Amino acid sequence: PEEPNALVNLGKGGKFEPNQRATTTELFEGLEATSQNHWPSLEFDIGALNMKLSRFLPAGFYYKMFMHPRPLWKHVYEPFIRQSAGLGQAPTSKDTSNYEHFYAFYDIVIIGGGIAGLQAARVAGASGQRVLLMEQSAHWGGRARIDDEAVGGVAVETFLKNTLAELQKLPNVTLRKRMMGAGIYDHGYLLGYERLSDHAPEMGGPRHRLWRIRAGHIITATGAAERPLSFAENDKPGVILASALREYLIGYGVSLGDRTVVVTNNDDAYLTAIAVKNMGLDIPAIIDARQGGAGVLGEKARALGIRVETGKGIAKVSGSKRVTGVQICAQAGEGTALEDIACDCVAMSGGWSPVVHLWSHCGGQLFWDTENVMFRPDLDKAPMGQDGTAFVSVVGAANGHLTQRAALKDSTDQTAAMSGVANPPKPPTTVSREDALIEAVWIMPEGADVKLRSKAWLDFQNDVKVSDIQLAAQEGFESVEHAKRYTTLGMATDQGKLSNINGLATLAGALNADIPTVGTTTFRPPYTPISMGAIAGHAREDVFQPIRQTPMHEWHEANGAYMEPVGQWRRPYCYPRGGETHEEAVAREINQTRSSLGVLDASTLGKLLVKGPDAAKFLDMLYTDIMSNLKPGKCRYGLMCSENGF
Repeated sequence: PEEPNALVNLGKGGKFEPNQRATTTELFEGLEATSQNHWPSLEFDIGALNMKLSRFLPAGFYYKMFMHPRPLWKHVYEPFIRQSAGLGQAPTSKDTSNYEHFYAFYDIVIIGGGIAGLQAARVAGASGQRVLLMEQSAHWGGRARIDDEAVGGVAVETFLKNTLAELQKLPNVTLRKRMMGAGIYDHGYLLGYERLSDHAPEMGGPRHRLWRIRAGHIITATGAAERPLSFAENDKPGVILASALREYLIGYGVSLGDRTVVVTNNDDAYLTAIAVKNMGLDIPAIIDARQGGAGVLGEKARALGIRVETGKGIAKVSGSKRVTGVQICAQAGEGTALEDIACDCVAMSGGWSPVVHLWSHCGGQLFWDTENVMFRPDLDKAPMGQDGTAFVSVVGAANGHLTQRAALKDSTDQTAAMSGVANPPKPPTTVSREDALIEAVWIMPEGADVKLRSKAWLDFQNDVKVSDIQLAAQEGFESVEHAKRYTTLGMATDQGKLSNINGLATLAGALNADIPTVGTTTFRPPYTPISMGAIAGHAREDVFQPIRQTPMHEWHEANGAYMEPVGQWRRPYCYPRGGETHEEAVAREINQTRSSLGVLDASTLGKLLVKGPDAAKFLDMLYTDIMSNLKPGKCRYGLMCSENGF
């Protein structure tokens, strides 16, 4: 789900939608998809010429190049940039789908339907409180469906079936699939984005639903995301995350290549090599950057006849339009090729990062875990509610507990403490695997020269390279937020889910600073893109801005009033008579009022009475401007925004 580049156009006419993620779109009969962002064709894209010019297009070149000569901006630079910029094409036909908003109230909302989220739902459900459990995909179980053979001594599918049956019997628990936690805001406000019929258009009804939820407490069980490794040409088609390859193979029966090289700095990627080998496909080698290699999984891989090279890295990936091989080198060296290995797929793993976006939306803080090489939530600095207590918890892999046993225990303990359950349902008994420690690898090899660094990608959608981050530091952009804007690192549609940690570590290395000193960029909602239709809901066409009429509206029309818009109201501007212009009618009515009498229909003005000692402070919280310093007898216009900022 973190793939930022596999974007396609889906549908036609009134169903057309650009920039849809191919890796998360469910297939259905009649699905229509086309490629995007190329000219004139995908096979021959003129934009590929930029590869030949990359030496002259470093980070920030546009800030310098497009300044002079000034006349070229309007006639050359701007037209070219507008033609090249952007993703996909804006729809030209009217959207024929329906969307809706749904308001809901729960005591506890759990985001994430993996084993940690399911266990949290079991515990929270036992409290008798109203519980909502949401899962963004079409399947419960998270990574356990792919990576684990059993949970609690039973097959994963059996465990999931039994757990879901248990939860479905609880009248206070609601289960929703294909629903994403989009954003967490103050006062327990949560946005949920539910895709109702994308996978089955024939169902009818709303296509997407935007849930506006008020929750007493929110638990994020959002898991962890695998990080890529930074080596030359790591954006070549055929280079893929090891966990993604494993999911395609085990979850869908799809092989991405006949000969797969696995490159890693941790034990988890060995699961991919073992799974590929067990499917009868070839693993020419596992390239492990650690001198000591893996633990139990390393022994298992060698027992299957898989070649394991420790202390090695990939200097460069070979191939043009797809992978044809790799050059391996010493990880501690500068990239001198020791051997060429032919392959058509490269599975890489640079470790795992807890998905902390929702935790951070409302101010949850992080700390750097040096041993596990990850930012993880600081539970002592959780998002606080108006009563001074935490209203967001984070459990399982999202809290840095990557093993099955630790994730289940963490979910049980935290949920029981939060919900007040004295005797919570016990987590399944599991056996932990003995893994070797991960080693931090931010560039491969660690002494890579500039030629290799300038082809080692960090942000795969915005084309940010290791050399770009180092250049930003060299030019004085030492703040992580400044470097982000100078290079556009993490500003793609995936908000840096793949690139940020590697980019932050690269910046820290260039500044000779510690990673926690450099810090992180700001996490902003939504977690993944949501449709404009879901944001609008029913607010379209006649109900986009319903016309409001006063009780005297029919009288005004009967007397020839010319109506003017006043917000959503229609109010008489003037009453033209006998061919008068509006200006003449206004002048006549002014004179009439001054010489005799005038009547104003002011029923368009709303009236709310706010009383009490804190009335002025209360108004300050509602309006974007200050009302508490308004003196008696005075009035002031104010502006209110919805919780979305509109």
